[in-house]
Amino acid sequence: MDECRGIVKAPVLRRCLGQEWTYFGRSSFGSNHGMIVDRAHSFILQARLAISLAWVAGYVNVVAVLTCGFVVSHITGNATTLGSDLAQERWSAALLMAVLLLAFFVGAFISGFAIEFARQRNWASIYVMPAALELALLSAFAIGVRLHDPSSPEHGTTLWWMTIVATLSMGVQNATITRISSGVVRTTHLTGIVTDLGHESAQLAIVRWMFGRGVGQVTTDSHGPSFQRLFLLASILGSFIFGSACGAFIYLVFPHWSMVAPIALLGVVMLQDIRTPICELEEALLAEMAGHLAYRTDIAVFKAIPRGGDAREAHLPDLAAWVDRLPKAKRIIVLDLSRTQAFGPLAASALHSMFLAAARTDHRVIVAGLDSGEVATINALSRSDLLHSNNSAPDMSTALRIASEPARHPWQETEPVISRV
Repeated sequence: MDECRGIVKAPVLRRCLGQEWTYFGRSSFGSNHGMIVDRAHSFILQARLAISLAWVAGYVNVVAVLTCGFVVSHITGNATTLGSDLAQERWSAALLMAVLLLAFFVGAFISGFAIEFARQRNWASIYVMPAALELALLSAFAIGVRLHDPSSPEHGTTLWWMTIVATLSMGVQNATITRISSGVVRTTHLTGIVTDLGHESAQLAIVRWMFGRGVGQVTTDSHGPSFQRLFLLASILGSFIFGSACGAFIYLVFPHWSMVAPIALLGVVMLQDIRTPICELEEALLAEMAGHLAYRTDIAVFKAIPRGGDAREAHLPDLAAWVDRLPKAKRIIVLDLSRTQAFGPLAASALHSMFLAAARTDHRVIVAGLDSGEVATINALSRSDLLHSNNSAPDMSTALRIASEPARHPWQETEPVISRV
């Protein structure tokens, strides 16, 4: 793992359909192992995080409007005001608007820098630093709200630093969730959300009308129309509005302590990310595990490794996106989950999405390292026989034996029909 940090010197980045894969350097074995960091958060994790952060953004924005008279979660309105102030030669007001635009940019820049810093050092959570920074900025804004006189809008120097700090925090948040979702989701402004909602609703309606495709047949790719994605977009919209309503109500009742709620929620989100890291997928050299399979160029083995080392519990990454980007030449994939002691309750959903993606891309995936109890738990959560003797094994040797044998039935026919968990 130490030599994997050689990416600091010479990172090799490859963009695939808008996703970013990072290949770490050669391993200590001198072989071409690769540590792949694909979109880390699965759809459900992205949705949970996006909905929570949208609530925080709506809440903070309305408190900023009530205390300072300015929006801070987006900059379109401030850019318009800047143009108006310049035309009317209101130089002081124009300067404040320009500073707020710069503050949002600086917040996004700091988020990107912090994420890359954590990634290069293989931290357990590469998003904890920007989350902690947003928490600190919102705490500073909360101090201003605590000292603010609710009977009149803020003014003078206090107005400047309160709006700048709040805008910085929103820039950090928006850049962070954008990176987590690979540019698919924003949480601090709704123009893009409503645009995507309308555009993808039309796409989905056309697909259903022209081809009669059912819910399960419509693509679940994060860049394409699906009921999942439409639900996420609508939920972000609703969460932002609900956060605004909560912020306004609590500010009217407890103005001095109104910032406690968003800070507490953000703290919970950050602690969950620290406590349950997301695995990376490291490609292993097949010859090191089974010499008799060294000649098989169509088999690849990947190990799920929690960032920062071993952990009691870890989340699986977005396995569907990972499968979609596997080389076509590697038809059979063994995914070793033995390095992690336990997976959260979302593992069944992540594996289900992975098998569906494998069926679409003509890959056969065999899961190794799960004992009978873990298999039974995942099958119970999925409400189906998601894992069975043809796609799972308790250890690597058994998994490789299954991989070397012809499938007892086509894996395209093993698509599980389950309810989402």
